[in-house]
Amino acid sequence: MATTTGKTSCIICKKSKMTVKCSGCSKDFGLNHISEHHNELSQQLGTIEDQFNDLKLEMDEQKSNPQKPELMKQIDKWERESIEKVRQVADEVRRELSSYIVTFATNLDFKLKQLTQKIIQCRKDNDFADQEIQVFNEELK
Repeated sequence: MATTTGKTSCIICKKSKMTVKCSGCSKDFGLNHISEHHNELSQQLGTIEDQFNDLKLEMDEQKSNPQKPELMKQIDKWERESIEKVRQVADEVRRELSSYIVTFATNLDFKLKQLTQKIIQCRKDNDFADQEIQVFNEELK
């Protein structure tokens, strides 16, 4: 980690004294401060180890229970909401279709009654020819 460089200024206290150059950061530290620098690095390494252990623990939990992560919960919520929206739209379309069918059937019934009256009148009057038959066929289509 360090090599002795002789008398130079310590990066911490700025005093000219016997220093040691850190091979990692290339800074000169006095003999008293090199151990402080090493302790700081040791603490940083400890923090990294803690973060690594936390991450490893979280990954192990997710591997053992892949249904638990927050993203899975969000997907489940999205699925429920989407299904509910589809149900609402389907119900609305059913209501609209029912209304359309009733209107269509009512109109068709009215037209069939009119056609029936025309046919009855033609038969009663015995007044029909090819043209009337053709018109009646067209109206039935």
